[in-house]
Amino acid sequence: MRAICPDCGSTHTKKKAIRLTKNGESRRRWDCKECSRRFTTNWQTFENIDKSHLPRILLFDIETTPMTVHVWGLYKQRIPHTNILKEWNILSWAAKWLYDDEIHSDILTSEEAKAGDDKRILKSIWKLLDKADIVIAHNGDRFDLRKLNARFIDNEMVPPTPYKSIDTLKVARREFAFSSYKQDYLTKHFRLSGKLDTNFQLWLDCMDGKQDALDRMAEYNRHDVMGLEDVYLKLRPYIHNHPNLGVLMDQDVCPNCGSDHLIETEAVYLTTANVFPVFRCGDCKTPYIRHKKNNNLINTSFRSVAR
Repeated sequence: MRAICPDCGSTHTKKKAIRLTKNGESRRRWDCKECSRRFTTNWQTFENIDKSHLPRILLFDIETTPMTVHVWGLYKQRIPHTNILKEWNILSWAAKWLYDDEIHSDILTSEEAKAGDDKRILKSIWKLLDKADIVIAHNGDRFDLRKLNARFIDNEMVPPTPYKSIDTLKVARREFAFSSYKQDYLTKHFRLSGKLDTNFQLWLDCMDGKQDALDRMAEYNRHDVMGLEDVYLKLRPYIHNHPNLGVLMDQDVCPNCGSDHLIETEAVYLTTANVFPVFRCGDCKTPYIRHKKNNNLINTSFRSVAR
């Protein structure tokens, strides 16, 4: 997974060695190929995970065009569908497989943007979704996936094969009381890969088919996916309903990240009928319940963990 240069914002960075700081923190060194800046980031323990056996986990983000409509005013207007002059369409998409350095993306050509013709790029994102076991997006359940499905059916495309969905916006809202739940806020709050600065004029220029605007939009979209991966990995230990990777891999591994670095804690999880030991993943730090114990094995000195 590539890092973003803190000076120029480029993703053209090269991974270097890991070094240990005086306070015992492991840091990954990077070289920026654009501005020649050298910088470091926190070393991620997922670099040690065997990724060859992991399910196909796709992180993605889409950008859409606004609709063109007739309105009578700007405040508290209820606009009927008969006022729509031009429907919205998919403008671009970007995606990456979890832990993979390569970012896949597609965007309308100048001619396609002017015509609002997104059929070509719909086919390319459909192929990735069709391969995925799990898909991750910020507000994906309410926006990205529903928008894509609307365009799929409009273009007589069959749905992709089934996949599980993780919506990082839902996770953030359910588990935390942040001041904001926007991806841009979360990346800045956690000092992760942030969004590029844009304004509404960029979307208008893209709809006019201006190539420099389309290039800028593609880069903006790609940065969003890198930030999404950082946010997902940060929130992952708190995702209690994460699709169980152990089931998908048919292995005894961490259900959230697939690591076999498992540590048994002194805690137990009690139900009305059974006792379960609590483990913690040594890589992603997710606490989880594993294996059932008989009631007569209850040790009253153990700390009970209840959600």
